Amino acid sequence: MSFMDGLTNVVENRIAPPLIKISKNRYIDSIQKSFIALMPIIIIASFFVLIASFPVPAWQKLIEPVSSQFWGANSATMGLLSIGLALGIGYFLSSYYKQTDNKVDPFSGTIISLFGFLILFPVGVNEKIGAYLPANNLGSTGMFAAIVVGIISIEIYRFMIKKNITIKMPDGVPPMVANAFSSLLPIFVTIMLWWTIRYPMQIDLVGLIMEGFAPIVAGGASFIAQFVAMFIDRLLWFVGIHGTNVVTSVMQPIWLDMLGSNVAAAQAGQEIPYIASEQFLNYFVRVSMLPLVILMLMSAVKRYKTLGKLALFPSIFNIAEPVLFGLPVILNPILFIPWIFGYLFIFAFSYAVIAAGFVPAPYILLPWTIPGPIGAFLGTGGSLAAAGLSTLNYVLMFFIWLPFYKIVERQALKEQNINQ
Repeated sequence: MSFMDGLTNVVENRIAPPLIKISKNRYIDSIQKSFIALMPIIIIASFFVLIASFPVPAWQKLIEPVSSQFWGANSATMGLLSIGLALGIGYFLSSYYKQTDNKVDPFSGTIISLFGFLILFPVGVNEKIGAYLPANNLGSTGMFAAIVVGIISIEIYRFMIKKNITIKMPDGVPPMVANAFSSLLPIFVTIMLWWTIRYPMQIDLVGLIMEGFAPIVAGGASFIAQFVAMFIDRLLWFVGIHGTNVVTSVMQPIWLDMLGSNVAAAQAGQEIPYIASEQFLNYFVRVSMLPLVILMLMSAVKRYKTLGKLALFPSIFNIAEPVLFGLPVILNPILFIPWIFGYLFIFAFSYAVIAAGFVPAPYILLPWTIPGPIGAFLGTGGSLAAAGLSTLNYVLMFFIWLPFYKIVERQALKEQNINQ
């Protein structure tokens, strides 16, 4: 057995299965689906940040009278993200349980999760504005509390439904009415649990959960953790498993917490605290397959040239599958080194450049299909240096791919000449 066969066997049979199992865990899956559903809101919130912080003096002067309104729009979207997360977890986790128990109602689960979370935020009263809900921790800082409360609330609901601890309505009652009454006791028990913790016991559960997850976030946001995650991403892709999805399922809450902190720092005019964010990966590290596609377009191998033409447009917008499976890169032992270690080098190089202060860290989330240099420019609030670094990374990956691709090309050219 060759080294590459042994490596492939280890990844497919030892490394990948537990990671895939984690990503398909019902709780992780519900969290990931919730974030995917919330992505339009996150992107729209980032759009408001981009408008409010675009560093062109003429633009800043133009919007100065209304700049606070753009930041306010971000606060009303990204700043309330945890509410959407509580809704999503309630719905998706309940939907999972409904597959095996038809009595579980996803909408009732959504209500239980949402109000179980909201009751942890005591409503205040102000003479000018009346009743209000403190929103300090309803954004990214409250995400982990929304996750914990949402999961526990749904587990209580499912347990009571499973044990028939519900109010049963006579036959013939409309399903909507029956569902409302069957969820009454689970809702009561859940709300009373969180109310008891927050009011009679005077425990700031949201604050405690934030403190408990702080070391995890700090560790997950570190260079080493993100570097290892990138390595796993590339390694899984190499054996044909969607590594980005697997890594994202675990890293997404940490990435969004980093995004919230970065946006808050940008609004306050402070230094961006986190470098190795999801935006960093999208704009600087995952520079698409365009450098390899350009090499294919110049190839004397007809198959490669044709594939290059077909993959050119998708690769500009960061869609890699045509090249990954068509060249292929997957399970190609010659391309193993540039695919794994080339991107890890780009990761470390870009991190070092930003950490040294030559390029600002990104803090604005854009769709992942935005070409890297454009994403880097907009994602940093209009930094030409960031766009330059992203472009440089495309060039670096071109030369990293080059010697290994030439080996693959020579082999393919020999086969082409023999067949002719």
